Amino acid sequence: MREFKLIDYRADVERLASYLPWLEQKSGTQVSSSYTGSGINETSVPFPVYESTLLSFVKEAQNTGLIDTNYPYVYSELFIKTHGDEFKAIERADVKTGAILCAILSKYVLGGMTKGNLWSEAVKEGIFLAVVKRMKEIVEHWDGPFEVIESE
Repeated sequence: MREFKLIDYRADVERLASYLPWLEQKSGTQVSSSYTGSGINETSVPFPVYESTLLSFVKEAQNTGLIDTNYPYVYSELFIKTHGDEFKAIERADVKTGAILCAILSKYVLGGMTKGNLWSEAVKEGIFLAVVKRMKEIVEHWDGPFEVIESE
C-alpha cells in the first residue's frame, strides 16, 4: 500500500473533526427517513431524506483530499469485508497508513451517492465517527492538538 501521511492533510481532518460531537450524538441512531408523502408509493420509489448535518458532513468530506476513488483496491488488499474488519483496520491505522482510513471514509461517502442507505449506515454503525476520531488522534499525536469547533 502506498504511503499516505495524514499529517499532510491536517486542515482537512480539522474540518471533519468539527462534526465529531454530532457523530457521537447520532451514533446508533437513524439519521434518515424515507419520503412517502404525496402518494409517492403508488407512482414511484420512496427516496431517503437525510438530516442536514449529515449532508453537510458528506459535502465537507467530498471537498477534502481524503477521498480516494480507488478505495476498492485497499479493501481487497486488506481483505476487508465486514464492519468488524473495518473497525480492526481503523484501530491499526497509523501515520503512514492513513490510506486505510481514507478508503473506509471513501467507501461510505462515494458509495452513498448511489446507495442511499450507506451514509445513514456509516453514522448508525459509528464508522464515520471511528474514522474521523482515529484521523484526529493520528494528526494530533504527530502534529500537536487542535481545537475542535463544533459544526452547526
